Amino acid sequence: MKLAKCSVFLTILALSLTACTAAGHAQVTLSVTLNPSTPLPGDIVKGELTIKTGLTPETISGVTFYSPLPVEPQSVSGIGSIPANSYYTLPFTLKAISPGTYVVKIYVSTTNGTVVQSFNVNVASAKPEVVISEPITLGEVNSVHFVLYNPINAYGVRVTPLFKAYPSTIYVVNNEGSFRFYPTKSMPLKFRIEFYDGFATNYHSYVQTVYPSYRNSSGVSVNVSTPHSTYMLFDVIPLSISITNLRTDTIYDLSVKVSTGGFEKTETLPYLNPSTTEKVVVNCPASKAGNETARVLIKYRDYLGNHYETEKVVTFKVLPSEVVSISDVSVERSGSGFEITGDISNSGWSKVYGVTVTASSNGKNVSYFVGTIDPSDYDTFDIVASNATKIIVTWQDIIGETHSVSETLHLVRQPVKVKESNAPLLVSAIGAVVIFAIVLVAVLRRSRGGERKSQFGR
Repeated sequence: MKLAKCSVFLTILALSLTACTAAGHAQVTLSVTLNPSTPLPGDIVKGELTIKTGLTPETISGVTFYSPLPVEPQSVSGIGSIPANSYYTLPFTLKAISPGTYVVKIYVSTTNGTVVQSFNVNVASAKPEVVISEPITLGEVNSVHFVLYNPINAYGVRVTPLFKAYPSTIYVVNNEGSFRFYPTKSMPLKFRIEFYDGFATNYHSYVQTVYPSYRNSSGVSVNVSTPHSTYMLFDVIPLSISITNLRTDTIYDLSVKVSTGGFEKTETLPYLNPSTTEKVVVNCPASKAGNETARVLIKYRDYLGNHYETEKVVTFKVLPSEVVSISDVSVERSGSGFEITGDISNSGWSKVYGVTVTASSNGKNVSYFVGTIDPSDYDTFDIVASNATKIIVTWQDIIGETHSVSETLHLVRQPVKVKESNAPLLVSAIGAVVIFAIVLVAVLRRSRGGERKSQFGR
């Protein structure tokens, strides 16, 4: 056995010495190409030996491969003459067995001697790997981007997440890929990686486990505010609702529902991108005196259809006094009726519209249209009516709801006093004068008659 090994060694040594001797005389050059250049264990490596002549033709009697890896063919003979400045190619195959570096030598026998060419076959242990560098957010739809570490220049790489992801299979382009993923807890991620090395027969498949970093979702921030803390009864309260998407994904179909007392209103937003804010203003009626509460319910969904909701509550005070009031009412007689005047005041924070003043009495109404009154402003009215028991003021707020206030009137129609005639008094006075005159005449006559009697008696 030792003699056999020694014989092989002496043969190789002799060929090497011959090659060294002939190298200076041979007019051929050798070059080798391999595909794949970095094979994996189990790969078939396709090689090609190129023999190129110089200024003179060359006759090639044989080619022999000395390789620690299986090689086909091991030797070729009778290649023949190659013209000057020409070349000849010889294909061969190697079988990669296990990781490592293997030295392969080629001996080319020519008429001028033997030429030796050595080359290395590097069988790699590294494989394409998925690398996720960015943290993944829990409770959100993540658009996960990964880079493929590809030391062997594998092609046709297909990555299949072994968990619920979209798409379920990723075809890697330019060593990059992405998928959507909704994690509910921190966990390692497994991928099946399939690829080809060199050509279609070198197919590989294996499972890689990746340990990404995770972080908690910041969710959606909702801020609700009112410009004032106190309102008059029947005033309008503008709720300012600010929604900020602190998530890393876009949210869709947002609904903003406001409820206060018996009032409800819903506003919608089609979507809200990450790190953006939208503001919604909802006008609510102050329909009940006291401490009022407004509830704001936000609902939305993510890209995968998962639904979320969050709620905020805001309180404000409503005074018992109506936002619209009647003051300085004055009533004066006017012909056969009355002229009623007064002021209509808006003590609220918002405009009132379509203000109308009506004097009402037994179903008979006379109206006066005032129109719009600005906040903290007033207007006057002037109504002429035959009679009225109350004044009614109606208006609409900016929501479109109609309200009214009234004030009772006490209008008394006073009877007309007719002056008594002085004729009876005059008749009585004349009669008295006449009677007095008659009595006076009678008295005078008696007095004169007495005087005459006394004269005759003398």
